[in-house]
Amino acid sequence: MTEELKPIPKKKREEALPERLLRRVLESMGDVVDRKFGRTVEPKSGLTTSQLIDRMKSLIDERVRDEGRKGRIAPHNLKLKVEWGTHSEAPPEILKELEHEVLAEAIDHINDHRYRTLAPVKVETEVDIFTTGVLVDPTFGEFEEELKKEDEAKRAVIDPRIPKGVPVAPDVTIAARVTRRDGTVEVPLVFKPGGKRLNVGRVSDNDLSLNDTSVSKIHATLLLNLEGTLLVADTGSTNGTYINGRRITYGEARQIEAGDVVGFGDVEVRFKRD
Repeated sequence: MTEELKPIPKKKREEALPERLLRRVLESMGDVVDRKFGRTVEPKSGLTTSQLIDRMKSLIDERVRDEGRKGRIAPHNLKLKVEWGTHSEAPPEILKELEHEVLAEAIDHINDHRYRTLAPVKVETEVDIFTTGVLVDPTFGEFEEELKKEDEAKRAVIDPRIPKGVPVAPDVTIAARVTRRDGTVEVPLVFKPGGKRLNVGRVSDNDLSLNDTSVSKIHATLLLNLEGTLLVADTGSTNGTYINGRRITYGEARQIEAGDVVGFGDVEVRFKRD
């Protein structure tokens, strides 16, 4: 466990470089509904850094683990996710300033609430095609898998109030009905809501392998979010990804609705929940 973290001195903001980045991001998209914040943001005012910080603090509090005598353990790895297409437009110094501010606010919050961490607090910036705007996702980083196993072990203890056989966090199986020149086949895909993304492509190690020359080696990716919505994003394919005949832009995550026909090159796939 780490000792109490030393606050990082905060720089006096002008018009706040982070806010300029956020404003630029949102203005480039027009009126945006930020799924994470659940509100509509007007380009004139933009999403302020304070709103981003408040949401981050709330997520840290939600994910704090009460370890009894060991104290309350807070996430230490802060993933600063930036929407694809805006990262390359933002000057590096603006992103660095935003990282510095997120880190300083997180350390202050953790110290103020007397939380402990499993490692020093750090910020990692990544471009994410399933992110709208800018958000901060607090995680336990390298300890995430270990903590998940601990939680699963605890849940393995049977609670008499819970009927036998009822999973705590059930996976979701979605059938992919694949139509190619040589016929149709159905492939079951297992998703964990908000969990691992499944890759679609020509080579056999993809989660949904489509052996067709029109499909790229790694063609697209699928995600089932925490709300149960199935999303698809093209990952740079040669022949494109389509929904009902309309090509989606590279890096743009699109929802797949019931009855939609998704095209990966010349291969058509319909997704159906069991």
